[in-house]
Amino acid sequence: MHGRRVGLGPGAEFRRIESLLAAAGGTAGPEVLVGPGDDAAVVALGEAERLVLSCDLSIEDVHFRREWLSWESIGWRAAASALSDLAAMGARPIGALLALALAPELDASVADAIARGVGGCLARFDAPVLGGDLSRSPGPAILDVIVAGATRRPLTRSGARAGDEIWVTGELGGAAAAAAAFGAGLEPEPGARHAFERPVPRLPEIAWLIERAGITAAIDLSDGLSGDAGHVARASGVRLGIDLDAVPLHPVLDAWRDRAAALRLAASGGEDYELLLVAEPGSVDGLGRAFADEFDISLTRIGDVTEGEGVEWRDAEGRPVPAPAGGWDHFSPGGGAP
Repeated sequence: MHGRRVGLGPGAEFRRIESLLAAAGGTAGPEVLVGPGDDAAVVALGEAERLVLSCDLSIEDVHFRREWLSWESIGWRAAASALSDLAAMGARPIGALLALALAPELDASVADAIARGVGGCLARFDAPVLGGDLSRSPGPAILDVIVAGATRRPLTRSGARAGDEIWVTGELGGAAAAAAAFGAGLEPEPGARHAFERPVPRLPEIAWLIERAGITAAIDLSDGLSGDAGHVARASGVRLGIDLDAVPLHPVLDAWRDRAAALRLAASGGEDYELLLVAEPGSVDGLGRAFADEFDISLTRIGDVTEGEGVEWRDAEGRPVPAPAGGWDHFSPGGGAP
């Protein structure tokens, strides 16, 4: 019975769904008792594990523009965004549900391309498409990816304590640089474009770190370091002190002549899908080289946690500096497509 797929009846919609599922590919693991085709997926977990669920919407002209990316890349990004939430919780992925709403002029090949992107991203982490929904949209294309994961000890945003250290995985600002180029009608640098269209959620990286370090809190940097650090500070009831010059820059930004502008973009831009981690003092020290050897990305300390509230930004001499922009907010003035 594990992972069984229920056959669908006749009709054009159901043929599209079957085609979409075939394009997504993937094989369900032993936790999946009922897969695509029924009214819901059924997942069994062990007694000690916790089921982790998250959903992430991608809406045309809000999260993406079809003239910037292929439909397959749009699907990949939607799946990566949802999976990154599982990484922030320290969860291993089980699978995902995919809901699509497409305009009538977009034929079945568009749905298949989106599914290939979603399925390709999920397959990287051995997580299949478990089911979903397909509907007509009167306007923009809409993707909703709902992910399921499991963990014995969920990480949260509220575990940071005074004395802890602040770390980030990877490099920041590549996706923001690409979005800025696209918005100006330019073709981004190849490295920045890749960061924007093929982000990689840090699922194996967080599992590796949880085994070796005292990680107390985490958040994924989907909305930008500036805004996401504020979420951790508020949830934990502490102050995060961040050294702006320590923020690791994507190579595209590292080449900018105006380093201050590059740092501001890296701190305020979003969609990097790296992780901001808070760790017990000294527990990450000495892991950086092994981490880089294992995953080919960096692990950088950028600050510390103190009593207080909010986020304090500091220069290389430790002096307070103005905060970068506050990160992505859908309902702020001017909020819109990246």
